[in-house]
Amino acid sequence: MKKKIKKVLLAGLGAEIGSMLLTMNKPEKDGLVFDTAITRPINSGKNHTQLESLYARLVLNDPTILPYLKINEKKQTLKIRNREVKIIWADITKFNFKKIKKRFDASIIATSKKHINNEKIMKKFLRISKFVFGVAECSAFPAIYPCLIGINDKFIQNKLRNIKSERIFVFGSCQSNGWTSQLRAILDTINSFCKKFELHNIELDIVHPDTPTGRLGTKSVEPREQDPRNNFRPSFSQANISMKRLFPNSESINTVSLRTLITPPGYQISRFFFTYKTLSGKKLNYQSFINILKKTEKKFPYILKLTDLPLGSRAFENTDAASVILSNKKYFTFKEKILSTNKNLNLSEIILQAYVHNTRGYCRSVISGLNQFLLLKNKKAFF
Repeated sequence: MKKKIKKVLLAGLGAEIGSMLLTMNKPEKDGLVFDTAITRPINSGKNHTQLESLYARLVLNDPTILPYLKINEKKQTLKIRNREVKIIWADITKFNFKKIKKRFDASIIATSKKHINNEKIMKKFLRISKFVFGVAECSAFPAIYPCLIGINDKFIQNKLRNIKSERIFVFGSCQSNGWTSQLRAILDTINSFCKKFELHNIELDIVHPDTPTGRLGTKSVEPREQDPRNNFRPSFSQANISMKRLFPNSESINTVSLRTLITPPGYQISRFFFTYKTLSGKKLNYQSFINILKKTEKKFPYILKLTDLPLGSRAFENTDAASVILSNKKYFTFKEKILSTNKNLNLSEIILQAYVHNTRGYCRSVISGLNQFLLLKNKKAFF
């Protein structure tokens, strides 16, 4: 029997995430279809229509879509690989949602963090959809981390909880997605070998590709408002919210999100400090992690990919995985003992280095995660 394809409303086509979600979507493969999108009116001037400007946005964001994208001015629709998408030109803060008669299985809000952090705006979408998801991190709403769906949460401090009346969720940020992908790799190994595990400290360093929020001129001392050209800029990441949500009793810090003018993917260095006891009494080693990571890579290709060669970031420009972990011993570090604790246990450390695609990799996780969530009978989230 053919599975029913879930209908999803997308809000926001002004930046990479919304645009990439729309062009990456292949309904038969994904189990869901973006068939309607709300986006703010575009001031296109006299020479071009709004749809032509939107067409340019989508193609420049994902050039591979060029042969498969058409516009229909009369119907105000896009045609992507023979899939028709209705465009509604509106500001979601002012739009009357009663005008939409259609009902959706879910709505994804990809407009701005300000909207996702605004409960009143998010609730508007409940009038037309069963669930609402923000593509950012926000501590006000429960989180569905795509890379942690189905995880054994035995060693996560803040456990998964059953969803009751909640209908608004967040997927975490693109950098949260990259980090939880690496966390998944660690936990899959720990769950396979350990009877005891305690995570004491988490550290994360990020090199983040620049986004359209960058300015072509220094407007302020704020990092995102400084000239992005040939200019490293220290900034912040929402990943720190995810780290604290999952491990509230551990020390955690995102030391820097260094923004620079490169195309995705960016780069993360993740450090985990922990104590453990294995089921067998034997010590963990480099191979223990690699063997399990290979299984996770095979089972969940959207979560992670391994590379044994120190290839540059451009090699992974079209990779859909949330993170590409460098598995060579030169870059993948496991230290059994960095110091002894009072509990007569060694404090161990693992350092992962990974490429993290903040658009393509993140969007694949969102699509895969949403489909899984909608299919689950026993739905759970991190609160």
